Amino acid sequence: MNIELHPALVHFPIALITFAYIFQVITVFKPNVVPKHLNLWLMVPAAISTLPAVLTGEKAEENLGEICIEAHETLENHELFANITTWSILILTFVWVYMTLKGFESPKYQKLFLAFLTIIFISICVTGYLGGELVHIWDV
Repeated sequence: MNIELHPALVHFPIALITFAYIFQVITVFKPNVVPKHLNLWLMVPAAISTLPAVLTGEKAEENLGEICIEAHETLENHELFANITTWSILILTFVWVYMTLKGFESPKYQKLFLAFLTIIFISICVTGYLGGELVHIWDV
């Protein structure tokens, strides 16, 4: 039985990164509304959940047969943005945890985290869009 796990697993990092981004926006513009360290509770599972998503994506690519050049180009771009998202969220999470443990939680650090999280959020949106193209346009 060959069950494709990638489509199911990718929704976890998408949702967790999106919620972390939304809560960080609220944290920066309306301090004390979001519970303290809520984003860390989202960032850690978001970072961890990117790993099985990428690994199952790699496995799905290995099992893929011949596809047209346009679909292959879309697949390569999807893979590029997935790797950018994965490495970025892992690095940001480690830095965020470290800085929180060291007591660096001022508004200027929260704004800096928001800037990096915005880039990651955009990257995961592009990754998801390209993944949707692969499924709905190229039938991969």
